[in-house]
Amino acid sequence: MLTFQAEPLARVKEEAPALARAHWDEVEASMHGGPGYSLNLAQYASLEQLDMLVLVAARQEDGRLCGYAAFTVLPCPHRQGVTLAALDGLYLAPEARRGLAALGLLRAAEKILIQRGVDLVQYSSPDSRPCDALYRRLGARRTETIWHRELERQQQKSLMQ
Repeated sequence: MLTFQAEPLARVKEEAPALARAHWDEVEASMHGGPGYSLNLAQYASLEQLDMLVLVAARQEDGRLCGYAAFTVLPCPHRQGVTLAALDGLYLAPEARRGLAALGLLRAAEKILIQRGVDLVQYSSPDSRPCDALYRRLGARRTETIWHRELERQQQKSLMQ
């Protein structure tokens, strides 16, 4: 049985790096060309200080961290009065992926986000691991497609000149 709760970064910072690395290796590395993994806990701490981070932890019965849903929270710049939470990372360790664990994690996250005053949640998932059925089950609807393009610094400098 898993439990889900909002936790401050300080509570997960010892366990999170190994889990985030597993997330990178399993899901992100193939999209971003392998190397490039770098968990910046200081940046997450800055977001938390600005009240712009919601971290929902999934824990095993023994208290061990086995997953997370991390959201950045900010006023929606094109919808006045709406607070937006954008999913920054969603991961469950393989041993925690049973039954409706992912759905339970996100339902718990949504309750926490509502308590934080969030009006709109933006979910995303990699093309290699679509979460369409999960998000639909939550009542979300597809509204956008996201594309990424890596820019080289040299190219950025020439564009600014």
